[in-house]
Amino acid sequence: MRVGPLYLFCFVLSGFSTLAAAQGCPYPSAVRYVDGHFQGTDKESPWISQAMNGQDLLETFVGAIFIPRESDERKHGYLEKCVYKTVRGNTVALRYGPAKGGGTMSLAETTHWHPGTDVFGQPTFQCDDRQPDNCAFTFEAAKR
Repeated sequence: MRVGPLYLFCFVLSGFSTLAAAQGCPYPSAVRYVDGHFQGTDKESPWISQAMNGQDLLETFVGAIFIPRESDERKHGYLEKCVYKTVRGNTVALRYGPAKGGGTMSLAETTHWHPGTDVFGQPTFQCDDRQPDNCAFTFEAAKR
């Protein structure tokens, strides 16, 4: 069977597009309390919280914060945190764990991210939609 160049090009291109597929903050049901902190339920999940005292359950997703590399830049930066409330009313911040070998994050093309500033005047993008999928971003691992 002979494969045409156009077919081969499309196949290769589709492989690259999946490397930086959009993803969002995890749903509260996909997070569990383990060994003093919250983490994603998937073994390979990069999501982890600060240390917490006492077991608790995540109840609601509050929103997410993205820090751009330069003011108002959506294509380069990092997702600072995904914020949740627990059943007991505590605030939990999940962070995207250390990326092996680095990488870049960018905001997915969505209307749910709004420019703003943090308490120190640093530019941010904030997503306060109650659906974690709507606070989408892409992560592209560093090329080796």
